[in-house]
Amino acid sequence: MKKVVFAIVMCLAGIVNAHAQAVYNEVYRLAKKTADSTQLNLETRKVAMFKVYALDYMSQKSVEVMPDSSAYVLDKQAYALYDFVDFYMNKLSKAKKQQKEVVMTVFRNASLNNPRFGDTDKDYVLSYVNNTDFITPFSLDTDWERADAEVHNRKW
Repeated sequence: MKKVVFAIVMCLAGIVNAHAQAVYNEVYRLAKKTADSTQLNLETRKVAMFKVYALDYMSQKSVEVMPDSSAYVLDKQAYALYDFVDFYMNKLSKAKKQQKEVVMTVFRNASLNNPRFGDTDKDYVLSYVNNTDFITPFSLDTDWERADAEVHNRKW
């Protein structure tokens, strides 16, 4: 009887993890599809490419640094990244010319102030922060849930 209960629990855990991973995979699929589309403008594709790189980094570092972390955690981080970047693009598009720099600074600081892995390879994790060719000046090493909460809780 214990073996049957254990098997059922393990199957349910697998279903939960598979479902959670499905959200990460969907966010990744949409970002990759947008980044690869020649029908979209370059800025839209660059934003999507940032998401792809950030998701790749997040997945790789999660395996390296937090191997026992569940797919659910990765799922939540991926969704928060998606929300953070979309909220940023929305705020940036609605900001008047003189406010655009403020929006960029608030979001960049939220990203920088909420590291997830404590990665010491600053050249790599800050590659988008230091690259003026992209409008996504965010650290790859970001706890996207905390950064997303920070910008949403700010009084705009």
